[in-house]
Amino acid sequence: MTYPLLSPVVVRRLIGFAVVLGSLALAGLTIVSRPLVGVAAYVLSLVVVAAALLQTDSPVFDERDETVSKEAASRTLTVFGVASAVVFPALTVAWGLDMFEWQPWSSAIGVFVAVLYLTYGAFTVAIGSRR
Repeated sequence: MTYPLLSPVVVRRLIGFAVVLGSLALAGLTIVSRPLVGVAAYVLSLVVVAAALLQTDSPVFDERDETVSKEAASRTLTVFGVASAVVFPALTVAWGLDMFEWQPWSSAIGVFVAVLYLTYGAFTVAIGSRR
């Protein structure tokens, strides 16, 4: 028995839809205190991604996709970097003036951003030293 193969364009759209839907389900269901259901939905989306990739015999992603991904990553880091350079010092000043109280969520965001940039810095050093 043979199965019809999907075109790379259809597979890319299916992957995009599955990843977005799975991520939103994970976040939304976690917010409404159903984290295990959210994780199950996310895992299901990853199964859909894997199944979709098996349904084509052509390359789904190419060097154009890699270029777009690199530019998107660069712009994302830039936006978060600029926002962090403004927001966290401003919150620290507000905290020092007793106008803001650090909450667990705001502290967690601060730690996440710090770890993000430390990771970026570590990769920059590691990749730069190999070239």
